[in-house]
Amino acid sequence: MCTVSFLPTPNGIIITSNRDEDRNRNAIPPVLEKFDDLAIAYPKDPQSGGTWIAITNKGTVGVLLNGAFENHVKKTQYAYSRGLILLKILKENDPEKAFDELDLNNIENFTLVLYAAKNLISYVWDGETKHKEIKDPKSSHIWSSATLYPKNIRLEREKWFSHWLATSKNFRHSDVINFHKNTGKDDVANGLVMKRDNHLQTVSITSVQISATAISMRHENLINEDISVIKMPLKADHAERKYLKKWQINLKIASIKLRNWEYWPMHVVYAPMYIYWFYLSAKAKSLFFFSAANPSRKNAGFAMEKKSDTYQFLRQQYYPKTIVCQPDTKAPALKTNLEDQGINFPVIAKPEMGERGMGVKLLPNLISLIAYSKASLSDFLVQQYIDYPNEVGIFYHRMPNQKKGIVTGIVGKEFLSVIGDGKSTLADLILKSERHILQFEKLKSANANNLSEILPLRFEKILVPFGNHCRGAKFVDLSHQIDEQLTEVIDNLCQQIPDFYFGRLDIKFANWEKYKKGENFVVIELNGAASEPTHMYDPKHSIFFAWREIKKHWDILYKISKYNVVNNLTPMLSTSEGLKMLKAHQLHVKSLKDL
Repeated sequence: MCTVSFLPTPNGIIITSNRDEDRNRNAIPPVLEKFDDLAIAYPKDPQSGGTWIAITNKGTVGVLLNGAFENHVKKTQYAYSRGLILLKILKENDPEKAFDELDLNNIENFTLVLYAAKNLISYVWDGETKHKEIKDPKSSHIWSSATLYPKNIRLEREKWFSHWLATSKNFRHSDVINFHKNTGKDDVANGLVMKRDNHLQTVSITSVQISATAISMRHENLINEDISVIKMPLKADHAERKYLKKWQINLKIASIKLRNWEYWPMHVVYAPMYIYWFYLSAKAKSLFFFSAANPSRKNAGFAMEKKSDTYQFLRQQYYPKTIVCQPDTKAPALKTNLEDQGINFPVIAKPEMGERGMGVKLLPNLISLIAYSKASLSDFLVQQYIDYPNEVGIFYHRMPNQKKGIVTGIVGKEFLSVIGDGKSTLADLILKSERHILQFEKLKSANANNLSEILPLRFEKILVPFGNHCRGAKFVDLSHQIDEQLTEVIDNLCQQIPDFYFGRLDIKFANWEKYKKGENFVVIELNGAASEPTHMYDPKHSIFFAWREIKKHWDILYKISKYNVVNNLTPMLSTSEGLKMLKAHQLHVKSLKDL
């Protein structure tokens, strides 16, 4: 409860907790409770009925430490004991989600170390806000209670841990227990086994070991020297068995990508077209001729443009409520900004400058937004999530000397989802579909998706609520929906934006009837010169169709740019400026990979 270590070894994971407590407050040795097919083992505090450490037969471990970041002033009364929290969340299918949604109002400050679904998370409740930090499960970690150990002592304990790691190899379970028993003996008040004059001392050491097939808990009472051990096999999860056949999944993925050009790397798809690009560049006398296409947008909207710059020209009704945040914006500021703009959870967070859905996340609550803010290395947007069921990308262009624009393509975006049959697990349903299996690794690591869950008959579960092809969305060519009514709606919208002549609008809407009347739709993004005619990615289209569409739209891009250069004296990027822009863009994209 006051010292916790996490140690990955070749044979599994070892998590150990030293409990510092009044020597007269004994705990009941580990008990095993069963709830259907779920088993939970934990030492029980008879006073509160809760615990500070618990394990399940799913391989989940939770450990509590008193306090948050620094010592706090205790209230006279709290809603209930912190020790009940572990039991509440470990009984749920998704402990992480359960904790995120748990109301902690009037609960005393604490730190929670949670190991679930092979992910390691450190939560801190400071009495007002939940803080969440994703830890590397392949590295070793140590925590000490802020209520008992000031910062300088906590740092000293981290040094002990680092020294022990550096001077030891091939750790066994007994080695870890010895570390927790004997480290810092010269400092009676602050050693890992401590003793103070106020009857406070280390009363027990509880250590958990997780192997490939089993999980065990060893509990040693340091007062009466009793040792208890509980060991149970890990639940034979159907989804986990499939993970063992990773080579089969990888082989299937390779076959899918080879047979379907829509999954080929971008530069492979575009390789034959680069020759045509150089032809257009030679005619325009500039490799970066496109930079003149949308004169009022930075780099014509090709790269390094802020998404929020576009919104300022649109009426509020046409885009989501949005705030721009700096990286590592703290919880109070995030909360205040959201309230000021009337933005409620869930929200969409995405980089201010990004591409192809990188870094876009649906965040259900403040704690997940705080984690996103902490992980961000550059400015990001927080937007009200729009739950309209339909999303499309609409390709639009207008010659600068013409009064009306033209829609040249519409792509519908079918979100990645599965429909239950009442007997198959989520993993089974994912592995049955070629489109879904390509996202298997990402879905497996996403805690919101419990792969052993069995969906009810005909129940649809959306796995990825984004219309991004790289996130599993199916692109369907809906260009047959183009008519005068829809073109007028899009043209009126685009002409609100000064000097916008070429690009694609990503739009969510309620239904086609209202959309074509200019009602119940929202612009999610407006892409510029880098826009692809994404309707070409419909699986029914061949690579030859795609090349024709690329050529068609590059011809339009060239004509618009050429007109602006000749008639409006719009400057084009020089080669050095263009290369500098591309380099900056590549560096920025790399910074988004950890989001």
